[in-house]
This record gives sequence, C-alpha cells and structure tokens, in this order.
Amino acid sequence: MMDGSRFNSTSNSTAVGSEKIAPAVVLGLCCLVGLPSNIVVIISIAREWNKNLSFTLKLMLNLAVSDALTLCLAPFVLYGILFGWKFGLWSCKFLFFLGHWSLYVAVLTVTSMSVHRYHNVIKSRVTNRMILQRLERRHRCLQLTGIWILAFVFALPVIFTQGLKDKNGLLRCQRITESQSVKVTVLLFEILLGYVIPFSTMLTCYLWLHKGLRQKAKSSSLTRAPQDQEPRNQGTNVRTYKKRLVISIVVAFFLFWTPVNIINVIDIVITLTKTSHPDVHSQLKSFRRVYADTIYTLVLLNCCLNPFLYVFFSRNGMKCT
Repeated sequence: MMDGSRFNSTSNSTAVGSEKIAPAVVLGLCCLVGLPSNIVVIISIAREWNKNLSFTLKLMLNLAVSDALTLCLAPFVLYGILFGWKFGLWSCKFLFFLGHWSLYVAVLTVTSMSVHRYHNVIKSRVTNRMILQRLERRHRCLQLTGIWILAFVFALPVIFTQGLKDKNGLLRCQRITESQSVKVTVLLFEILLGYVIPFSTMLTCYLWLHKGLRQKAKSSSLTRAPQDQEPRNQGTNVRTYKKRLVISIVVAFFLFWTPVNIINVIDIVITLTKTSHPDVHSQLKSFRRVYADTIYTLVLLNCCLNPFLYVFFSRNGMKCT
C-alpha cells in the first residue's frame, strides 16, 4: 500500500531533485483529471440510487468514492515530496491511514465486482432463484458496509507505524518501526491482503467465469431455435461485455499493483540483508531511492483510470446486472 517513505527522496531542501519530478507531475495530473472524473461518476450514479440501482453500479459508486478519497490526499503527498512534511505528526498518521483505508476499500470493491460477475453466471444453476434473490438484496448493503469495516481494520497498522523522520534537513512522513520483524510483518501483511489474495480471487473468478460462459454458450447453441436467433445473439453480446469488464479489472489491477508490490518485496529484502549482505542491501536501496516514488504513483493512476473504465462498460454490459 501507500507509504510516506515511498513518496520521499533524499535530495537537499534547496533544489527539487530529478527523482522528484516524475512523481510530482503524475500526482498533479491525477488531481486535475482523476478527482473531477470520480466526482462525476459519483454524482451520476447517486442520481439513480432510488431507481432500482443494480449492485454492480453500487460497487462502482463505492469504488468511485474510495478513489476520490485517495486522490484528495494527493496534494498533501505532493507538497511533502517537494518541501517536506510540515503538517505535524498526527496529521501524518491520520492522512496516511486514510489513504491506506481508501486504497483497501478500492481493492476489496474490485475483488467484489469479480466475485459478483462470477456469481451472476452460476446462480442460474440454482433451482430456487427467488429465495436466492431475496438473500442477495438483504446482504448486499451489508457487503458494502463490510468492505469499509474490513478495509478500516486492514489499515490500522499505519496508525502505529507511521511517523516523522529528518532526511537532509526535511521532515518525511514515513514508516518507522522499532524492529526488523515488525517491518517485515507489516509489509507481508500488505502484500497478502492488498495484492496476493485479491488478485488470486479475481483471477480465479475470471477463469471460472470464462469456463462457465463457454459451457453455457455450447449448451445454448445445441438448443437454439432459428426464430430465437436474434435474442440469443443479444444475450451473447451482454455476456461478452461482462467478460470484457472482468478482464479489464484483472488486467488493470495487475498492471498498476504488481510494480508497487515488487517494491514491497524489495523493502523486505532490504530489511533482511542490512547486516548479512551489505552489498545487496546497498544496491537495492539505491534502486528504491531512484524509482520507488514514481512506481508508487501508479496506484493513483489506477484511481484515475477506474471512472473511465467502468463508465465505458456500464453503457454496454451492466444494464441488467
């Protein structure tokens, strides 16, 4: 997840280092493009809230809110990159806790969208669909609330590990731990809950969804009547859009979050090799110092992409989901 140390560099306070320029530009563009886009999505979906809004659109609204919340923190991070952290210790803890919370909400929401897409395919095999639909309506609001509660719990370690550290005369809001074991544990926690488990779930749901759609397509082709050709084709188009949506979710998550978690793994190796392998430690630390800031801004780029991605597919394949 997002850590203050990953948005900090070691250049002096009198000049903006070249390693700061790329993340600063990306953060600025994210604020200008991503925040208004997510606000538009929020307003557009909220207007339809009382019109039997589908659960997919509710998840999209949940995602837009979490993305907008994340992007609201970008100006503070941008200022910290360029001029150091000047907002105090508790604002450091609270703002980065808020950032982690919103990012976890986004990850859990995207994962829920994948599970929901798969569930829509397999639920037709359940005999009593009326009972199933009643259970769905009762538990969907609880699921949305549960996403925020679970993300809140996942983000709690930030409160206890985030702090201020002086680097070349500038205060940095970053992770500060008393022992190597605590730091490694927190990093492993973030990798597993923020990437490995969600991505594995999304990938599994997509593979099962693809298999289920192929099986349904084969069975429908065997029983298709000539007069039913047009409606069947329309159903196939809807299923195709749904499949493309899930593919876009998995691909976007993989592209934007894999580099971030590679840096997490590098942080673990840096921590464990500090005394045992000083050469490896020094090389990895130099690599992280140069590239980590830019890599971690990819998370915010994902927040900017989401509104365009989901709005595009909502026009095509989510009218009845």
